[in-house]
Amino acid sequence: MAQRILALELADDRVEAALGERAWSSFALLGTYQSERAEDESDLAPALRRLLSQTGTPDLVISALPGELVAKRLLTLPFTDRRKLDQAVPFALEEHLPLSVEEAVVAYLPLMRDGRNSLVLAGLVRREDLRAHLDLLAQAGLDPKTVTLSSLALSALINRSRNGNGADSHLLVEFEHGRTSVVLLDSGGVPRAVRTLPVGLDPALDPQRAESSAGAIIAAVRQTMLSHNAEGISTDIVVSGSPAASPEIRDRLSRELAVPIRGVEDFDCSALFSKSAGEWIRQASCVAMLLGETPNQPVPLLNFRVGEFAFHGRTGDLTPFYTSGLIAAALAVLMVLNLILSIATDLHHLRMLNRAIVEAAAPVLPGVAPDQTEHVLAAHLAAARKRLGLLGGSSGPASPLDTLLFLSHALPTGLGVDIDELAVDDTSLKLNGKADSYATIEQLRKALAGTHRLSDVQVSEEGTGEGHKVIFHLTATIKDIGLGPD
Repeated sequence: MAQRILALELADDRVEAALGERAWSSFALLGTYQSERAEDESDLAPALRRLLSQTGTPDLVISALPGELVAKRLLTLPFTDRRKLDQAVPFALEEHLPLSVEEAVVAYLPLMRDGRNSLVLAGLVRREDLRAHLDLLAQAGLDPKTVTLSSLALSALINRSRNGNGADSHLLVEFEHGRTSVVLLDSGGVPRAVRTLPVGLDPALDPQRAESSAGAIIAAVRQTMLSHNAEGISTDIVVSGSPAASPEIRDRLSRELAVPIRGVEDFDCSALFSKSAGEWIRQASCVAMLLGETPNQPVPLLNFRVGEFAFHGRTGDLTPFYTSGLIAAALAVLMVLNLILSIATDLHHLRMLNRAIVEAAAPVLPGVAPDQTEHVLAAHLAAARKRLGLLGGSSGPASPLDTLLFLSHALPTGLGVDIDELAVDDTSLKLNGKADSYATIEQLRKALAGTHRLSDVQVSEEGTGEGHKVIFHLTATIKDIGLGPD
């Protein structure tokens, strides 16, 4: 059984919701809902209960505070450490507001890092407002895991859609009956301005008040664009909410602001949800909040459930993970058993091999204890390899016998040299003797240095000896180039 996640927004006299279903690695949007408050009802609790009768009891709840209850600021702080941000954000936010942080709940969301600096979006809500919001949900038996700001979630939806970054920037305008949220996103999807206007577009208003509200919203949108956009930067305005479906409103915005107007339904969200945006355009902010609980790359949401208001309930039904967990555990057990069996098999083969070695070596190593047979046999084999190498019977570097053969070919015929001492190993040659003249010694050196077998040929003389012969010492390095005469 998968987890059912309900995203709620309590807006004026109605409750809007989106229901999603999360499995191990997939997420599906099941539907969107709306429930109106009746005229004889004092709050939205009965509307909430009616909505739950349609959706059923969810495993997890996300709710949004009305935007006018949240004070929002973009802060640039000179560090990136999370603990330092936890300490500094409330006091940095307090400098911009008349409200003390002791009377409020502060939450923040890191947006980006620039070297050692952090850009964060900080929000502040009065304790009594947050408590009233949680109490209202509790009347319907709901305890939200996250209490956020829906306009920020909607900006993340625009940013993650396949064509959400086509323009240099996007200005998101979310219309409600009693308020309007404005979020300016740069080309990277980072919020650069967040505003909530205390006026909305309510069809129940008289024409004069409706015209005044529309004019105030257009002026605020124009001011936001002018104050944050540089010259030559293109901006698309994206509208959402029930009033945004009106062609008259879109035409007026496009005409007075001289910019393209797009709706959330114009963005390709197929990679995020299986349903087309046209089916949930009126509850787009609720749908966007569900992105905070997707199994793959969830969107970070501003969450006011911190401190004394922290969420302590269950995060949902873990049943969808049981099957996968059992399969993983079974695979782990099989892997351990396979490893144990492999080790046992290798040990058995090793014992059989040692036994065969002892039996085969016993006739040629009489009197050797069985437990010492392997070591004695290894020593004998090493000695045999050494003797074989001296005789040139190996495939490695040239043996001393090969070197002597090479010297006999390399020395010129009739050279007046008497060799008294010759020392040869795998890497070097030392030769002591007498020559009839210094010219003969130089001829010997050149003959050996000109071969491909020797390098670094050096000669030193000690003067004349018996019969006016010149005593000399010659050294050279033997190259590792294989066998065969020069």
